[in-house]
Amino acid sequence: MYWTKSGAAYPAERMADPRMRFEGNLRLASTHSDAYPQNAEHIFDLVLDDISEQSINPYGPLVLFFNLPPDDQGPGNWPCQVGTAITGLGRATELVYIEDYRNLHALVLNHLSPIKDLAQTYRRLRDHALAMGFRVRPYWRIALRRQRLADGNVFPQCEVSVFLDR
Repeated sequence: MYWTKSGAAYPAERMADPRMRFEGNLRLASTHSDAYPQNAEHIFDLVLDDISEQSINPYGPLVLFFNLPPDDQGPGNWPCQVGTAITGLGRATELVYIEDYRNLHALVLNHLSPIKDLAQTYRRLRDHALAMGFRVRPYWRIALRRQRLADGNVFPQCEVSVFLDR
């Protein structure tokens, strides 16, 4: 199934329907970045090193968590948090802080375009949520995964989530 903006048929803008997903509660260990990071994996490794001495378990992919909707200025002007989900009672450090997000419901869509088009994917998810009658929370997430294929190659995946109030 496909949907388009305003219900109009734009063949060039066809995309798969977003998936609704219950995320539950999220405890995020992250550090601040003033803009979309050029090397998110390096920052992610710094976060993992900083929390490695604590009795917590990181899980899941590298996460970029944005506290404000994207503007039209581009990713170089989007402050965000770079980190991962954790279990356990982590302690904040000079580099890493711990935040809890409760009762998360999300619309999720894989992003298959360049980074500069992330705002467009966010807007499509937001518009879809509003059309379904949901209120959209101000924060959103990008999960960067690497899936190993059967032939041994790594396939990068970028998943955008917009969080909803029910």
